[in-house]
Amino acid sequence: MIRSWLLISLILLVHLVLLLNTRFTLWPEMVVYPYLVNKGFFLYKEIINPYPPILTFFLTIFAKIVGYHPVPYQILTWIFILTIDLSIFYIAKKIFKKLHSALASLLFFMILSIPFGVNGLWFDLVQTSFILFATYYFYQYLQKPKQIDTLLLPFFSLTIAFFIKQQAIWLILWFTIVLFLKFRTRIFDIFLKNFYLFAPFIFLFLIQILTFWQKGTLFDFIYWTIYFPFFKASTMPGYILLPTLRQILPIAALFLLFTPAFFKTKFETNFLISTAFVSLFFAYPRFDYFHLIPSLALISVMFGENLKNLSTSNFPARIVFVFSLFFLVFFTGRYLTRNWHQDVRFFEKDVMQAAAFLAKITSSSEPIYIQNGPDQILPLANRLPVKPWADEFPWYLETKNVQTKILAGIIAQDPKFVIFKPYDTGPKYELGVYRPQKLADYLDEKYQNLTQISDTLWLKTKK
Repeated sequence: MIRSWLLISLILLVHLVLLLNTRFTLWPEMVVYPYLVNKGFFLYKEIINPYPPILTFFLTIFAKIVGYHPVPYQILTWIFILTIDLSIFYIAKKIFKKLHSALASLLFFMILSIPFGVNGLWFDLVQTSFILFATYYFYQYLQKPKQIDTLLLPFFSLTIAFFIKQQAIWLILWFTIVLFLKFRTRIFDIFLKNFYLFAPFIFLFLIQILTFWQKGTLFDFIYWTIYFPFFKASTMPGYILLPTLRQILPIAALFLLFTPAFFKTKFETNFLISTAFVSLFFAYPRFDYFHLIPSLALISVMFGENLKNLSTSNFPARIVFVFSLFFLVFFTGRYLTRNWHQDVRFFEKDVMQAAAFLAKITSSSEPIYIQNGPDQILPLANRLPVKPWADEFPWYLETKNVQTKILAGIIAQDPKFVIFKPYDTGPKYELGVYRPQKLADYLDEKYQNLTQISDTLWLKTKK
């Protein structure tokens, strides 16, 4: 027992060393949303945010304690990552009953999670542990379906995951399909006779409804967290970002690595692989590797079992395994060489310097507008934007009336300064290229460049 905990501790320590030395990504929304809420902005009405409020509210409290600089968020991210590590070890040990199998699964995730972008604070990372345990508890129920109470645990875990980020709906649908395939029409009797299974979801949803109704922002909450992501977003210009062939290759290699397990008839491996595959849809409609962390964590659970199956696999399966392994090693090495000892992404030195400059020359009582620039400057400089606020993303600003409302706020609040990043050239709706016509035309007419405050940023003032 002592030896196993020493091995676990060593793997976790190596993971921390890798995290410490590879580039950390602090997505601006993780600080900007909490900062604005703490400054009295109303979520969804004065802050365009298409995500459920749970993580934002948590970070709002967190930010009151630690502030808005990257280091505390980096430590918080590592806590989330180590929690995922331990969850993978625990679940692998419970399902496959072998210590060495669980250690192999932990080691696999520790290494491969780095190039898949685990070292960054985002919604998918935070919900991963809940998804892991939802899958484990659901697996337990399928093993002993007569113990209906055990179905409450996956329902609860998936509810938390869903209210962190809505993509968990894919697993809710998948688990429902599995239940239907197993029980057919009896599934309706199970749900009707055990309606308390839906109690966690109903309770959390009603709490949010009451909270935003009291704030007078219920319509905005429903629009941005339900209607927009499920019905509107995919129709908005620039929103869908599919993976390139080059990006698909590591994902294909990841799943082909488990070829030895594909040809086994074990329920455990089939269920984990299929659930991990469904979780790939978390990366739709805007692809990036870090959206695949839940999928990677799920498939990592069975890596030790996959190695066991390798010894009894046929020659073609072994060849596929070896080629996939070599490709993933190359993929990992390439990532490490490119991201070793880099500044925190989105909080590089020029952003920090621009924020310090802005804090010196502007008053905290006067709003500013960020035109195509880094919104993380706001919390770093302790300055407020014009209300309502939205990232200059085309899928927000091309939504009906959003640009008009923001322009009305600019006219009414009349900011003295604008932080401006010149637009790039490229496809019309690409980030950094997109020029919101109403806003940009007005700002070009009323403001002029005053001074360059970094390599990419200008300070504009009124003409």
